[in-house]
Amino acid sequence: MRAEVILIGLLAISPPAWSEKADRDKPVNIEADSLKVDDVRKIAVYEGHVVLTQGTLKITADRVEVRQDDQGFTTGDALGKPAYFRQRMDAKAGGKPDAGGEYAEGWAERIEYDSRGDKVRLVGQARLKRGEEELRGNLITYDGPSGYYQAQGSIDGTPGRVRAVIRPKNNAPAKP
Repeated sequence: MRAEVILIGLLAISPPAWSEKADRDKPVNIEADSLKVDDVRKIAVYEGHVVLTQGTLKITADRVEVRQDDQGFTTGDALGKPAYFRQRMDAKAGGKPDAGGEYAEGWAERIEYDSRGDKVRLVGQARLKRGEEELRGNLITYDGPSGYYQAQGSIDGTPGRVRAVIRPKNNAPAKP
C-alpha cells in the first residue's frame, strides 16, 4: 500500500453527517512537524502542530494517527490539548433545515472516528457546538447513520455532569 492511500484516510476523521458534501471533492492539505508511515501495518502518524484542511473542514491537533484495515475502512485519532475540528454543515444537517452555512465545531483531548460505522467520539473535556447550540461532557458520541448523540459526564467513574445549551426553534430575539 502506498503512503498516499493512508493520507486519504485522514479524511475519515471529519464527521461526515455534519460535513458539507462538496468538501469531499476538495484536495486535502496536511501540515505537521513530522510524518511517520508504516506501509506494512497501514498506519500514518502526524506529529507536532498538525493542521489538516479540506474545503471548509479544518482539524488541528498535536498528533493525528490513521489506521486502515484490510477492507479499506479507516479509523483515526486526533490528540491535543485540545484537538479541534470545524466544518460548515450542509442544509438539513442534524435535522435542521437552516443548517447550511452554520459551522459544527468540536474540542476534546481526543477525537476518534471509525469509518466502518460512521461513528465519532470526543473523549476528555469534550465540547460540541453547532451555531448557538452546545453540548459538553467528558464523552460525546455521535452515530452518523442514526443521527444519535450521547453525552456522558464521567468516563472513569469520577463525578461529572453533561451540559447542553439548546436554542429555541423560534429565531426571533427575546424581548427584555
